[in-house]
Amino acid sequence: MMQITELEVWKASMDMAKSFYELSRTFPELEDNGLGMMMRKAVTSLPSNIAAAASRKYGAESLRYLFKAKGYIYEVETHLYLAQRLGYISEEQMHENLEMVDTSRKLLFGFIKYYKRTAQPQ
Repeated sequence: MMQITELEVWKASMDMAKSFYELSRTFPELEDNGLGMMMRKAVTSLPSNIAAAASRKYGAESLRYLFKAKGYIYEVETHLYLAQRLGYISEEQMHENLEMVDTSRKLLFGFIKYYKRTAQPQ
């Protein structure tokens, strides 16, 4: 079993979660139970699913969690674009956070490729 704290993909997703949490605190109060909450839920699910994947014995089992994480990264990206369109964040804030999304996505896709190579039947 891997130590999640040593995984670059997990570290990047945790950094992104922290950044998105801080960003969502700047949203209007009415979004506490709307977009802000949805963004926080999705962004925390990303490192959680990476951790779950790393804790599994077989690659095939881990892939299920990594594909969930893949979905969450696209969900988070969509929330970011929506926040910018609604005027909750600036263009600069959007681009800074999109860089984090891109980095996390690249690391996640690499991690998925690794597990695809090591997948064993259950």
